[in-house]
Amino acid sequence: MTWIRYENGFKWIYNGMIITFTLFLFSFIFGQELLGACFGAVFAMLAFQNYYFSNVGKEITFQLQGKGNRYLVGDEEELVFLFENGGVPIWNGTLKLSIEDAVAPREENLKHFSGIYDLSVPFAIGQNKKIELRIPLEGKKRGLSRITRVILEIPHLFGDGSVMMELNEPVRFENLVYPKVKKREDHLQSAPFRPGEFDQRRSLYQDVFQPIGTRDYVSTDRFDQIHWTASARMQKLQTKQFLPVSDRTVILLLNVVEKDHRSHEFEEKVERLVSYAEYCESHNIPYSVAINIHTFASTPYLYLPNGIGKVQFLRTLETLARLSEKHAKMPFETMLLNLESKGKLPDTIVMVSHESPKLKALIQNWSKKYVVKLDAIAEKGEDEGWNKEQLDKTGTDS
Repeated sequence: MTWIRYENGFKWIYNGMIITFTLFLFSFIFGQELLGACFGAVFAMLAFQNYYFSNVGKEITFQLQGKGNRYLVGDEEELVFLFENGGVPIWNGTLKLSIEDAVAPREENLKHFSGIYDLSVPFAIGQNKKIELRIPLEGKKRGLSRITRVILEIPHLFGDGSVMMELNEPVRFENLVYPKVKKREDHLQSAPFRPGEFDQRRSLYQDVFQPIGTRDYVSTDRFDQIHWTASARMQKLQTKQFLPVSDRTVILLLNVVEKDHRSHEFEEKVERLVSYAEYCESHNIPYSVAINIHTFASTPYLYLPNGIGKVQFLRTLETLARLSEKHAKMPFETMLLNLESKGKLPDTIVMVSHESPKLKALIQNWSKKYVVKLDAIAEKGEDEGWNKEQLDKTGTDS
């Protein structure tokens, strides 16, 4: 572990050692043993301090327990440091941490600047000892929080001055705060135009492995659909009936470009998308996610492939927690046309975006062959916010 050392106040120690050693020699030359003993004691004290602070902190290392913490907004976790000191003991030190403000230390009246919390913790460790340092943190807002700076400051035992050690390598530890999760009271309409495995009262397709009964035979029924056992019992031909099914796969599309550069809109859109993902997870509906964040992969935008259940929901939460307004964006309509050209669009499409003339024209065209739901910002002004819906807060099993 590499540290950069900044030493302050060593000059007066060196000067004091030279002066006291000189006075110590003169005292013995002129026969002043008591005075010489006093100067010798001061010289020994300064020499000890010089040795101590020349070696303090050179063999100290630490590691963080785990690879990262996961929070919901308002949740509390502990940041656990495991320190080990193989050199001289450290007394009366101070550990200073700089943490990005997605999480915040549980300390009253703690201020932060430029999105960074600066935290100071008393620190002491003996020689060849190991200690565990726990710092309680609370999830404040959606986002990714890293430890940007670690400084260990050790003051001089006597007089002014200190040794300040700054960690010269990145701390590989992340705190992820998931977006707020809300439960939707409405439902997503599925389209009966594609075969699948989900029950659908009205569908063009049936699951031949799930018979649900019989009915009287009509001349248009196929021969292999006749239920011979039921026909013998009823003394007339009976046709098998199967469960009507359809594909309920959904794609969730998020437009992260803010209308009129309203900063609060970004977070609102993320929360709206999470509410749809939670609905799909609770109703066991497969879904994929596409976001118009520019990437350098084969897919030029952020795309989460189709999945189902809690694993897919946690992937969605983690992906959205890492989103930032600073990421490069691409036009929303460009992403939509790319999805359509590559055949990645299922029958049900949910768009979380603001309205635009180009988007309205595209939706009007897609509505002829897809079920399209546009969750857009109301056009009546910022005070109106999003179109009002009944949303209840709920937790997540993370």
